Amino acid sequence: MTPGRRLLVGAGLHALGDGVPAGPPLRALIIDGDRIVWVGADPAAAPPAAECIDLGGAWITPAFVDAHVHATATGLAETGVDLAGAGSAAECLDRLRRHVDDNEDRVVYGARWDDFAWPSGPPSAAEVGARAPGRTVMLRRVDGHSCVVDPVTLGRLPLDRLDGVDRDAAGRPTGWLREAASEAAQIFVRTLVPPDQFHAARTAACRRAAALGIASLHEMGHPGLSGLDDAVAWATGDWLVEVLTWWAVLDPDEAAAHGLRPGGDLFLDGSIGSGTAATRAPYSCGERTTTGELFNSDDEVAAFFTACTRGGRGAGVHAIGDRAIEQALVAIEAAADTIGSAAVRACRHRVEHVELPTPGQVGRMAALGIVASVQPAFDAEWGGDDGLYAARFGRDTARVSNPLAWFAEAGVAMAFGSDSTVTPMDPWGGVVAAERHLGDAGVDRRTAWAAATLGGRHVAGQDDVGALRPGGRADFAVWSADPLAVEDPRVLDCLATVVGGRTVFGRLSRESPRLVRGDSHDLGGDGAATRHGIAGMSVSRGSR
Repeated sequence: MTPGRRLLVGAGLHALGDGVPAGPPLRALIIDGDRIVWVGADPAAAPPAAECIDLGGAWITPAFVDAHVHATATGLAETGVDLAGAGSAAECLDRLRRHVDDNEDRVVYGARWDDFAWPSGPPSAAEVGARAPGRTVMLRRVDGHSCVVDPVTLGRLPLDRLDGVDRDAAGRPTGWLREAASEAAQIFVRTLVPPDQFHAARTAACRRAAALGIASLHEMGHPGLSGLDDAVAWATGDWLVEVLTWWAVLDPDEAAAHGLRPGGDLFLDGSIGSGTAATRAPYSCGERTTTGELFNSDDEVAAFFTACTRGGRGAGVHAIGDRAIEQALVAIEAAADTIGSAAVRACRHRVEHVELPTPGQVGRMAALGIVASVQPAFDAEWGGDDGLYAARFGRDTARVSNPLAWFAEAGVAMAFGSDSTVTPMDPWGGVVAAERHLGDAGVDRRTAWAAATLGGRHVAGQDDVGALRPGGRADFAVWSADPLAVEDPRVLDCLATVVGGRTVFGRLSRESPRLVRGDSHDLGGDGAATRHGIAGMSVSRGSR
C-alpha cells in the first residue's frame, strides 16, 4: 500500500476537461495529498492505495468556481437582512425591523432590494431610521450601484460635493444614493464595522460556498465597495475555500504591491438598473432617457491593459453596455498592436458581465482570447419579454442579452459567476439559467457546466486545477446523482466538497475540514481556451 493515498469509488465520474483516459465511463480516482494521481473506470485496476472510500451512488465531478463574487458583502448579507424578492419599500422596511428586533449588530447590512416593479420608489432615510433607531444601516440595491442609508449616516456625508444624490421636490436628500454617492456611503459605513463582524462575514461566505460545491472564489475587490484592507485580508488569510483576489484600480503595480490581481470589477460603466450602463443607443430609465456613463477615458483604459499585458498579468474590467465593451476591446487591441497579439492571448484578459455585446464585438473577443466573465442568472432575473432588459431596451435586445450561445459558437471562453450579492451564489442555478435562457442565446448543460467549473480556472491561469486528471490538484465535489442525467440539477445534494485534497464540506471518511490559503497564482500557459475543453464544445440552443 502507498501511505496517504485514498481511492474514491462512485457510481460515476465526470472529468469534463482534456487529458483524462479514454474508454469506458470513469468512476474512480486516487488522491495523494493535494493531487489526483489516477483516474479510471475500473477500481480493481487502480494502483495500490491506503484507503478505499465507497461513495455508493454518488458522482464525483470538478468543483465549481464562482468567477465573480463580492465575498465580504455576501457574508454581510448572509448575516444581515435579505431583501431579495421584497415587493415594495414597505416590505423592505418590515424585514429590516424584524432583523433589528432579533439582532444586536451595530451596523446593519441589507442587500438585493430591487425596485423595478415596485409601486413606488425605495424607502427614505427617515423611514429606515424609524425602523432601526440607533443603528447604522446600509441597504444596497440588487445591482450594487445604489443604496439607501439611515438619516445619521446621510447627514455625515458630503452630499453637496457628490453626484448621484436623490432629492425630493424641496431639494432635500431622500437617502437614496447612486454611483459616486453610493460609493462614498459604503466607504464611510465600512469604517464603522467592527473587525469581528467582518471576519464573521468572510467566514460565513466561505462556508456557504463550500456547501454549494464551490472550491474557489474570485473576489472582486473595489475601493468603493470593499476597501484595500478587505482585499488584502482575502488574499493573505486562511479560508475554507480558495480565494483569488482582484483589485479594481488603474495602476496594476498598485495591485501587485499588495499581492492582488489587476482590475476585475474595474468599472468602465455602471449598471442597467441604475441607468448608468454605457450604450451607443439611448434607452429608457424611468422618466428619463440615457446612454449611461463611461467612468474612465479611452487613454486610461488603453494604458491599463498595455501595462498589464507588458507585465504578463491577466486583467479584468466591468463592461455591461456595448459602448463600454467597445472601450475595453479598443484598449486591448491597442495593447496587441504595441506588444503583440500572442502576449495578449497569453494574459487571458477578462471582461466582466458583457451583457449587451454586438456580434462583431464577440468575434473580436475570440480573436484575442478575451474571456467573457458572465453571470447567467442575470437573464433568469431580468430577461424575458417582461423583464428589466425588455423595459430598458425592447424585447428584441432582451432576447439576445447575455448571449452565451454567441460566445460559445465564436470560441470565446466563458467563466461563470454570480456577482453575489447581485444574484446569490448558486452554481447549479447559473447552469440552469444558461440552459433555459429566456431569449435566443442559451447553451447546453455540459457547455454551461464547463464554464461554471473549468472556466474560472482558465481565466485565472490555473492549468493544473479543475479537470479531474492525473497530476491535477485535488479539487472536486461529490453529488447525490449524475448531474447530466437529472432533469434539473438544482435538486442535487452536495455530499462533499474537497479543496486541495482537504474535505471542506461534508465528509468522505473521518476527515475534519481543514483550511486552504488563497494564492495570487501567476498566469501562465499559451492562453488557449480549448486547453481545458471550455471552448469548441458542442452547443445547442437553450429552451425556455
